[in-house]
Amino acid sequence: MSDLYELLITAELPADLSDAELAELRWHLGRGPEPKEFTIVTDFEVEYVGDGDPAADVADDSWKTRREPLMARRGPSDARVGGVDFSELALRQGRHPAWVLTSRQEIHGPTHWNMLIEMIRWLERRTTSPWGEEGLNFYLRHCEDTTLRAARLNGERIVSREDPGQLL
Repeated sequence: MSDLYELLITAELPADLSDAELAELRWHLGRGPEPKEFTIVTDFEVEYVGDGDPAADVADDSWKTRREPLMARRGPSDARVGGVDFSELALRQGRHPAWVLTSRQEIHGPTHWNMLIEMIRWLERRTTSPWGEEGLNFYLRHCEDTTLRAARLNGERIVSREDPGQLL
């Protein structure tokens, strides 16, 4: 069984996001340089770079944090997911100013789950809507499924919005 998923996120964020938040968010979307400090997503994958047995190697220099933007892919997705990966962040001005975000990505479940959960948590805290509705929507589809399912966080787990007992 594959660990590939289709992820779709839409979010309405305050127009007054800080420069640091915008810089990190732009980096995650592939729209800016790596920030000096990470506050939105901090749980990056750690990889073994030593030359011995990773199970026995405890030297600090044998392990490296691999910082990777979560939603920066552009272009064709893996054929098992289909479609095109993209991310866009734009400032809507006028009557209801907001930073509006849409991202459609191919993600690898176990590799990106912790990062995705951190990003969703941050978006949940920061989203806003002038109509009092949720300013964040996200959906997941396993590459072997045909239905994109509305999702939400339940603690450390990503579950179906319609059936919170169902893990996605």
